[in-house]
Amino acid sequence: MSNKYIVFSDVDETLIRFKSMITFMDYFLYKTPYAATPGAEEKRTEFQAINEANTPTADRVALNRRFYAMFAGISQAELRERARTWMKDILARGELFVRSAYSEQQEHRKRGAELVLVSGSFEDILNPICEHVGADRLICSELEVKDGVYTGKLLQQVIGDGKWDAISRYIDGRGITLASCFAYGDHVSDLCFMEKVGNPVVVGDSPGMLEVARKRQWRVLTEEEP
Repeated sequence: MSNKYIVFSDVDETLIRFKSMITFMDYFLYKTPYAATPGAEEKRTEFQAINEANTPTADRVALNRRFYAMFAGISQAELRERARTWMKDILARGELFVRSAYSEQQEHRKRGAELVLVSGSFEDILNPICEHVGADRLICSELEVKDGVYTGKLLQQVIGDGKWDAISRYIDGRGITLASCFAYGDHVSDLCFMEKVGNPVVVGDSPGMLEVARKRQWRVLTEEEP
């Protein structure tokens, strides 16, 4: 196979086992020195309300904006430091990756493929993951920072169709042959980019995605089996 192909991968519950934003925020608000600062309790209350509102029928775009508004007033430097500690702890416990997806994507890298991670989460949480897997590019949501502090404003939201929009901008003019590319995803929101490539791979056991895989004869990865 030519080494000039791209592997696009969702992150949460595709490459890693959990939802990065939710899991990190639970750690940050309850288990770090920030938990004792003024305003932390108000953010914990809002965090709980967002989790309760996160139902299958929820407006994911609106919920994401509400979630990121919680970051207003938080130091970017402090959050980056906590994100690295959080990630080291999870790696040490061996609880980070969906092993089948991780192993397969590392094999692609050995063959010369470009690994592009695509996520609705944001850079300061995901960077430690990107560095560990050797990702060539991270396409993700972007938060506004002023004077080293998050404002809570989203500059770019990469969920749903926004994933393909962001990918399209990234590959525009590069002459990429999508039929030779791979895409990994676990949720119907990933279909917008998975269906554009020649080698889509469903990760996990989402009933909706398994039905799509069955109808379209897409490959499926479980946690353990490549």
